[in-house]
Amino acid sequence: MLLPRPVKHCYFHVIVCVLVLLPKSFASVKHGKYHAHDSRNVPCPFYQTVNITDDIRLTNGSVIHDDVVIPPNWIGVYDYVFTNLQTRVPVAPHLRGCICKVRPCVNLCCPMGSQFWSNTSQCEAIDNDFLWPTTINVTQADGTIQESLIAEQFAVVNFRPCLWMYVIRPELDAEDEWHLCENGSLVREFDQAILDIKNYCFVPTTINNKTDSTYILNPAICVDVASDFYGSKIINAYTMLFSVPFMVLTIVVYLWIPELRNQHGKSLVCYLLGLSVGYSLLSFNTLLMDPNIDIILCKLSAYTTYYAFVAAFFWLHVIGFDLWHNFRGSRGINRFQEKRRYVLYSVYAWGMALVFLILTLCAEEIADIPTYLKPGIGIEYCFLNMLSWSPMIYFFGPIIVIVFTNIIMFIMTAIKIHKVQKEMSKIMAREDSTKNLRNEKDRFCLFLRLFLVMGVTWTWEIMSYFVGSKVSWSKIFYVGDVCNAIQGFIIFMLFVMKKKVKELITNRTLSVRSFRYTNSTTLGDTDYRLRFQEVSMQIRRMIIVQSAFANNNQNYHSHDV
Repeated sequence: MLLPRPVKHCYFHVIVCVLVLLPKSFASVKHGKYHAHDSRNVPCPFYQTVNITDDIRLTNGSVIHDDVVIPPNWIGVYDYVFTNLQTRVPVAPHLRGCICKVRPCVNLCCPMGSQFWSNTSQCEAIDNDFLWPTTINVTQADGTIQESLIAEQFAVVNFRPCLWMYVIRPELDAEDEWHLCENGSLVREFDQAILDIKNYCFVPTTINNKTDSTYILNPAICVDVASDFYGSKIINAYTMLFSVPFMVLTIVVYLWIPELRNQHGKSLVCYLLGLSVGYSLLSFNTLLMDPNIDIILCKLSAYTTYYAFVAAFFWLHVIGFDLWHNFRGSRGINRFQEKRRYVLYSVYAWGMALVFLILTLCAEEIADIPTYLKPGIGIEYCFLNMLSWSPMIYFFGPIIVIVFTNIIMFIMTAIKIHKVQKEMSKIMAREDSTKNLRNEKDRFCLFLRLFLVMGVTWTWEIMSYFVGSKVSWSKIFYVGDVCNAIQGFIIFMLFVMKKKVKELITNRTLSVRSFRYTNSTTLGDTDYRLRFQEVSMQIRRMIIVQSAFANNNQNYHSHDV
């Protein structure tokens, strides 16, 4: 019904295949299935080395680096560096020592006193003064945990393994527990994964996610986008970015066409405005994951995304209520009443979203409540912590209530339409009443399809949240996630590619062109009239001068005779 011709079905399937397969293949090449290789003539991989060009050299060829003696067989000349596991950059030949072959290593993403900046993709010195952590808890062979000085227990290398990384912080989420072993390996508790230094690096993080000056070291882990869980997130991010331009086009059309700027059209525009902002920020937060992102910027983005999504759902609630209200028996609404109703709807939708934002902000930043009840802003990435149950309180709970009430209102509206049709079939209805009912029914069917699309896709999203990613059959929800992400494309096909809307666009375009032509013609006629008047005035002046000259001549000759 939405794509009536086979060729449109074909295009739709091609778009879906590109959206699903291209980001996946791109991600697998960029993260994990392709690794740049070291040269064959070097003693060890680059990530196990340190630059020893300026270090003290002993008579036997050994080099001392940070009180660690590196023997000559572990020293080599490298003419490249790795900015991450996939990017090898040629540089001038220099000496490097395989310090991790001599002493167990830990990996710091950046040297002490510097921080990684995503906009320059390199470590830069930090301007503000703060105490860099010098100790770390180490799990001994007997299972005991001992706080040790990093410089005494380990050799330190500085290498950022991946461009996309996320920080696990057990002080904020118990599932993020990790242990550092004596050999420098990192054990991630929730899946018992053992990671070496090419798969993690330590970054300083604030305690309890606050912007104070007390820092501890936590590991940043490479995002395995080749895995199903993070692969689906990357796919969804690209799909949402694909969907946003269609939302913008729909907004432009509904603001440009006067006939579409009614109550329902303005509600749809507000809904799409919130959804497009939420999709854009959520996509960028997913694709630009950075463990060292400024916490204030991260939270600002997260709260803005949250507000946009919640506002969008309240506008969806407004659409359902307004349809039900129109069929409840009220008729003859004038333009003033429609404007007043739109103002009330705006106060409700944007205001309720603001109330939820304030509650969420207070729960995260102010309220002294258990960690599992906090929204978890900035833990997983710059949004709610979807790995805990707290989003049920702040996000999915309100969505479920709105979807349920909309279902009730749509059912009541459908029942009312059926009753009105039966009554009108028994009596001779006026033509204007029949036309009015038909228009309202068409509008109801259109927004019913919108709600079914939105309701079904978000229901899948909620079910996916409840099931989680660790269940083997959770992959069936990936299709629903993609359908949810392409809502903008679906809405564009529903509300813009209709025959009636395309006719309105054509008429509006022709009227604009006609108006411009009329203006240009009017301006041309005006210029012509002004020019004609000017020439007429010049001719009149010439006639007056000639007449005066002729009279003078007659007077002169008569006197002469």
